[in-house]
This record gives sequence, structure tokens and C-alpha cells, in this order.
Amino acid sequence: MTTAIGVLCARVRVEEKQIITALGDAGAVAMPVPPSGTPLPPCPAPQDIVALGSGSFAGDVDMPVLIDRGGNRAVSAPLIRMVQCAGIGIIGGGLAAHGTRLDVANAIGNAGLPRPETLVAFSEASGVEAAAKVGFPATLLPIESGSAATSLLDVDTADAVIEHRVVLGTKAEAVVLIQAGAPKTSELSRVHVVDGRAVAVDGATPSTDAIDLAEQASRAIGATLVAVDIATVNGRSVVWDVVPVADFRASTPLGRVSIGEAVADLAMRRAEDSGRWEGACHVIALTA
Repeated sequence: MTTAIGVLCARVRVEEKQIITALGDAGAVAMPVPPSGTPLPPCPAPQDIVALGSGSFAGDVDMPVLIDRGGNRAVSAPLIRMVQCAGIGIIGGGLAAHGTRLDVANAIGNAGLPRPETLVAFSEASGVEAAAKVGFPATLLPIESGSAATSLLDVDTADAVIEHRVVLGTKAEAVVLIQAGAPKTSELSRVHVVDGRAVAVDGATPSTDAIDLAEQASRAIGATLVAVDIATVNGRSVVWDVVPVADFRASTPLGRVSIGEAVADLAMRRAEDSGRWEGACHVIALTA
């Protein structure tokens, strides 16, 4: 039987290639896992459901760890919960990966971390009222974690956008978060955090406080691989959004270790801790 580390992805893109390459360089076998490859039983699930991969590995693999890179959260969120029932460790976005933006906002707020003023709306009328209360410009964040946000520059834009979602969308799309502000690119930093440590960044160069805030936010939601958007509002850093599966091909490393290497190191340590890892664990030095 082959012991492999799984990478959940519909297709292997640049980011997944970097992770798989880093795993190979560290001495591990990496196995792409398609999100809809195999039907799974509800909990409690047997460990031998791990015929999730394809090709030569299927049916003959032990997978102690799965790295969540599933872009379609409607499919990936329930899948990772099923996989966890089989005793497989998940490396991913924690609450952002299987919860909603409201769940994430609640967790970050309960941790005492700064966020922009936010109101939750449940209908067209309350959405328009929420935007008026927080003021313009504002930003509409759909309840689904990781989905695209929309800037609301004025009351007319808010009326049109919210009406469009309610009339043409599903019932769930009527529930939105309205956040005060619409940060410019120069006011936003996307900090990629692996196992509680900021590894790389997109956008504006973050301050030390912003990096620390991103790391705290990742811990507050139980994430081991996540991107935290930090905005600068009135001179202070706030947690603007959390992205469970983010692109990082153009990110700038904050130290000497890439995101792929950091993820590979964490995956191998988790595999070794599971007691099901065969062979030596080549741990990458994570010195800055």
C-alpha cells in the first residue's frame, strides 16, 4: 500500500503544482484528489474510503492528510467533513472552509480582533437599510465564504445590486454582510498564512501589525492554510475578509520559504504525527 498526501482539487493548477512539487522534493508521494471522484458514506465513515484518487493509486493508498484546495466550496465543504469522519487530517481554511462569512465574522469578533463596521441583512429592504446605516462607499459580501464581493459606491448602486441578488438569486443569496468602506488596492494586503505563520503576501506591503493580525485571525478560525485580507481603515489595520482557497502564484514570500514548501512541511509533520507515515519525514527549515 502507498502512503500519500492528498491534494483536493478539481484540476491541478499552478498553485497545486507548487504544493505537489514541494511534497515530492520533501520525499512524499502527493495524490491529486478530485472533489467528486468517489461517493462517501455519512459518519462514522471507515478509513478505507480513501480510494478517492484516480489512476494507479485508487484503492491501494493510505492517505493520512488531505490538503484542501477545492475551489468549489459547495462541493468541497461537505466533502472535507466526510473525509474528517474517516480520521484523515485536513489542512485548510478552518471555519472559512466549511462555514459562512457570518461564522467567520463572529469568530473574529469574539476573539476581539478589529473588523470594519458590519451589518447582516436578510432581505432586499434590510440590505438597502444596512448600506445606508454604514454609509457609502460600502461593500456587499455574500454569505458564502470566498465568493466575490461587490462595492456599493452610492445608494443607487446599492438599490440595484441588492434588488438584482434578491430577484434573480436563490433564497440564500438574500442574506449578505454589508461592510463599511471599499478599500483601494493600495489599502489592502492579502496575507497567506500557513499553520499560524504569515508566509507570503499579495498587494500592499503589510505592516508588522497587519501581519500579526492576519496570523491571529487564522488562529481564531482554526485555519492551517488560508488567506486573510487586511485593510487599512483610518490608519489602523482591520480584518477585511478571509479567503479559504486563494491563488498565490504571484505572491511575494515574506521569508525564504514559499507557500508550497510551508504547506509541504506542515503536511509531512501532520502525516508523521498520525502514526501512519512510512519512511523518514524530511522537514523543511522554516527560518525567515
